[in-house]
Amino acid sequence: MTTATHTSGPTPIYEELVKQHGDVLAETREAAEHSQLKASQALDWSDLRRRHHA
Repeated sequence: MTTATHTSGPTPIYEELVKQHGDVLAETREAAEHSQLKASQALDWSDLRRRHHA
């Protein structure tokens, strides 16, 4: 019986795909974070309220 070990690092297949196509997951994560920031800024009405009550 063999025991499988779980490694926390990237797998050789993943590394090869990154070489071929770029790190799509990292790029997607960065785009999502940027979108969240832009949406948060667009929906922030606090500055408008401050100017209206001043």
